[in-house]
Amino acid sequence: MSQLTSLPPVAQRTYVECKKCGCDRFHVVVAHTTATSAKVECEVCHAKKTLKVDSGKPKKAKTKVGVKRVQTKAISNRWDEVRSVLNETQKQPYNMKANFPLHTTIEHPKFGVGVVTAAALQSIEVVFEDGTRSLVHNRT
Repeated sequence: MSQLTSLPPVAQRTYVECKKCGCDRFHVVVAHTTATSAKVECEVCHAKKTLKVDSGKPKKAKTKVGVKRVQTKAISNRWDEVRSVLNETQKQPYNMKANFPLHTTIEHPKFGVGVVTAAALQSIEVVFEDGTRSLVHNRT
């Protein structure tokens, strides 16, 4: 899809991507909503969407300042706390049918090695190196 530099006139056809069809199709301009956008309708599926014109100004990237760092630090602190309980020699493979008591070291096929920090009747909370996950256990 090419970037438009100006809006096409109303009732004119323009070739843009249709999200519903999943490919580039001709759309008819139904109305201009602002100076830089117009409502267009797909000629095949009649889906309507807003067509925006490139204003030429560089777009600013949206960033979340400090959020990722805080979450990563909290995860690593939790992992460091639980690491002392970690028993590498007696880790059990994860199976949803097995029963895991507190402070059991488990090995999950996707998440790796973790330690059970909370246990309910059919769910456990496990701290892995990349975060805390709630897993099923004791299923019959």
